[in-house]
Amino acid sequence: MILALLLMGSAHADPDFTRLKEGSRAPFDGILLTNEAMAEIITKHERELEQCKIESEYKIKSLAADKKFEYDLLKVRYDAEKEMYLDMIKTRDKQIEKDKKKDTVQRWVTYGAFVLGVSSTVGITYAVNQNFK
Repeated sequence: MILALLLMGSAHADPDFTRLKEGSRAPFDGILLTNEAMAEIITKHERELEQCKIESEYKIKSLAADKKFEYDLLKVRYDAEKEMYLDMIKTRDKQIEKDKKKDTVQRWVTYGAFVLGVSSTVGITYAVNQNFK
């Protein structure tokens, strides 16, 4: 583990570089690159960075579009269910009002039948009592 940390530390050390003229001696061990090779490495690195930025922006926009689509789908579903339940509530309220009216009519019919029954009983009793006198 310690060896890995030491190797990583040396890998992240500040790079040494110097400009050399043809025929001069290098002051340290390493890789010698021409200016064109160095420019190619730099441009390749910049191109890779730009490609990563483009790909990450694409993925972010794609995920955002997917989430917006999911949200819109859920919103449509929510609105449809809300409308359905509101219609059910309206229908229930209409039925309750209808039943209230029906109850009132039934109550008056019951009262009327009771009054009719009482009146008939009183009338018959009176008629029968008049015949026996």
